[in-house]
Amino acid sequence: MAASGSETSGTLADETGEVSREAMAEAGLLAFFAIAEEWQLNTREQRALLGNPGRSRFFDLKSGRRTHLSDDEMDRLAYLTGIYATLQILYSPENIHLWLTNPSEATSIWRGQSPLQYMLSGKMMALLDVYRYLNGLRGAA
Repeated sequence: MAASGSETSGTLADETGEVSREAMAEAGLLAFFAIAEEWQLNTREQRALLGNPGRSRFFDLKSGRRTHLSDDEMDRLAYLTGIYATLQILYSPENIHLWLTNPSEATSIWRGQSPLQYMLSGKMMALLDVYRYLNGLRGAA
């Protein structure tokens, strides 16, 4: 990914202390692809979580050749990194995988699917539902 002048100084913030949208997008994409690898998601699944970008755009995002993201893509990255962080708080690594891939006792929430299958529908609301559910479990407002 291309480095901006502010990144070469060791920070993602500009002179005013604001983090640029481009820097947030770059960080979000790096986190997303690390999460996707940890969750062992294939390309189709990764694309679904990102809102099904075209194949060439997806591979440009993955390679870092492109980091300009839509509001929808930025929101998806925020939800996914929030879901990942909350899972790290609530569960051990072995149990994270189990929670993601097995239908929980609250299957009506996930429409009879595992939380991961539910998120892979590609719908933003599915990401929001999982995000809210997990934050509720940890007692967040």
